Amino acid sequence: MRLVISSDNHIDVNRLDLTTTLQFQANWLVQHQVDLYFHLGDLFNNFGQTKAYFQQLQLLTPQTKCFYLAGNHEMINLAPFSMLEGTTDSRYFHKSYLDLPGTNWRIIGNNGWYDYSFSTFAQESDRVAKWKNVYWLDSTADQPLTDQARMEQVLQTLTDQFKNAQQNHRQVILLTHFAPQKVLLHQYPATLSVRRQEAAEMIRAMMGSQRLGKLIQQYPNVKQVYYGHLHGYRPQQTIGNVDYINVAVGVNKRRHNEWDQPNFKQQWVQHLKVLNF
Repeated sequence: MRLVISSDNHIDVNRLDLTTTLQFQANWLVQHQVDLYFHLGDLFNNFGQTKAYFQQLQLLTPQTKCFYLAGNHEMINLAPFSMLEGTTDSRYFHKSYLDLPGTNWRIIGNNGWYDYSFSTFAQESDRVAKWKNVYWLDSTADQPLTDQARMEQVLQTLTDQFKNAQQNHRQVILLTHFAPQKVLLHQYPATLSVRRQEAAEMIRAMMGSQRLGKLIQQYPNVKQVYYGHLHGYRPQQTIGNVDYINVAVGVNKRRHNEWDQPNFKQQWVQHLKVLNF
């Protein structure tokens, strides 16, 4: 069995031709005899477009089961909170799991979220929320609760799933969009001005949750975590007995290029994670 994992393809932000990209990815999955393909969020700035893309990808790759999570970019358009938490699309992997036949491995998926715990402003939630509402893309997302309450729901769901996997003697591979450990974040230089340092800490607040990292480390059956959201090359890191692997493709920006390959096709292939069982 062969699994392939990717994240943060940003097809619209990277201004890629949709038909060409879809056909290329489908051909690659077929040629490499992939059984399971997972994308961990930020395919489009629109949940409906991501859902439609995976419907088409599945039709082109009948031998591959295709699944997706929603990143924060998906959550800003055609993504009411009730839909993100309760859609019945079989390809949507949020709050789902899959046991790999003939093994003791279980794949668990959760979009994740953030609670400001990566930031020095973690205890100043009102200040961070005000900054977010002015400057951050996610301010347009439908969210009937605070970021901290939303993260609490994520943690409770994963606690239940980790316990269930443990009871069933399953080793876990967790798939999520947001960063699960602060140590995985980019380290800003100490020479930043006060204003830029404040902005950097505000951005850190929206990168993920250290509480998720703490939860993961409490369950010895959780062996690997794959995540996106953080662009640019991120080496695999092992914390305790858990491997943390970033699979984000990132954005080809004119001023700050996040790619280490000359084009999207090579960048996508280079940053795929292929698992063989």
